[in-house]
Amino acid sequence: MDATEVRGWRNELTKFASRWWAGESEVARTFFAAPRSKEEHLRWLWLQAYKELQPRTDGIIIRLIEKLHAEYPELEAGVDRTDFLGTIQFLEEEFRHYVLFADIIQHLLGRPITIPEVAKYEYEQENKLRMLRRSYAEEHGALARFASSFCEGGGASIYYEGSRIGGDPVSDAVARACKGVYDDEVDHAAHGADELAGASNSEADWKLAHEMVAAISAQRLRMRNEQFGFPLSDERVAQIDRGEIELPERLARFIV
Repeated sequence: MDATEVRGWRNELTKFASRWWAGESEVARTFFAAPRSKEEHLRWLWLQAYKELQPRTDGIIIRLIEKLHAEYPELEAGVDRTDFLGTIQFLEEEFRHYVLFADIIQHLLGRPITIPEVAKYEYEQENKLRMLRRSYAEEHGALARFASSFCEGGGASIYYEGSRIGGDPVSDAVARACKGVYDDEVDHAAHGADELAGASNSEADWKLAHEMVAAISAQRLRMRNEQFGFPLSDERVAQIDRGEIELPERLARFIV
């Protein structure tokens, strides 16, 4: 495929997926638009802390630590120092995001939190999302991993919405945390699109990627809706699946 064809497929997929990214924004915007109790904030914060830390044997933090440990003996002798640094930086970013949300949880509770507590907060729709990604990766390999990466963060939508709130101590703390994550993740969709474009060598690849992105993005929306206590009805979620949603101008940055 030539560069023009790849760009066309990439932009078409980005526009298509944007309905669910806008949907994630609507979930968070609807939640934050109303006064919320401490318990309501803790619900979404616990799951967000869980998602950042992934306190399980196959979680991203432990996998990155194990990767660095395994690669260190081969540094400069098969393991490139720039790649090694990239892993360190990615590990630091992910753990820093966990710290941002864990700090708010600890403040709201008025006591230290523990890893076993965090580990309890994988909700049903989050588990379904993880299993969906895993099944695609097992069946379709690298293409599925890049499709999943393309979806990662949902256009940084909940962080964008969270960064815009304020007016009380909890909202101010949430806004600071979300702004920190948004600044790190806003370009993840573009990076994921670059990787997907590099791995998609035919029209068949792009059609398969389209199917996987649709399924993953739709499940991400359901995960976010559960995370925030179901502010959107099932009917509204179905409308978003059909593309019945206005796309925010900020998502245009992902079109190349």
